[in-house]
Amino acid sequence: MIVAVIMAVSLVVATFLFHYAVLRWLSGGMARIAMTAGVRILVIVLVALMTHFVEVAVYAGAYALASGALALGDFGGRTIADPLDYFYFSIVSYTSLGLGDVFPSGHLRFITGVEALNGLLLIAWSGSFIYIAMGHLWPWQPCTEPGGLAADRKPGGNAP
Repeated sequence: MIVAVIMAVSLVVATFLFHYAVLRWLSGGMARIAMTAGVRILVIVLVALMTHFVEVAVYAGAYALASGALALGDFGGRTIADPLDYFYFSIVSYTSLGLGDVFPSGHLRFITGVEALNGLLLIAWSGSFIYIAMGHLWPWQPCTEPGGLAADRKPGGNAP
């Protein structure tokens, strides 16, 4: 049990530090690379996606290690035959999708639950980062409607 807890905490710390480093680079280090705002947004989204893939792969490697060498549990349901199966299980857990065609047993259940919470937080972190980046970089055009909401906000307008 203690090995599973140590492994889960280590995975959370490692993925959070990696995510932090990537987002710091996207917000500062990438600024030295000349590109248009639209391309910069696309790069931010693609790098964030690749960051999640790396984090999923770290968990997939941990599952292979935990079920093999550490004997912390096993997998039921569909057979885990190759590394892509571990990656599949990890991405289903990381995104909190939880299909159930592959399921953990033993202490792997704890690590899987931690991965779901970890993935939820990291996906939300990326989403908020992209939202802020788009607020700074996206060229929004002012929207006006003659006689619409703008007129209602003027003194003497007919807004409630």
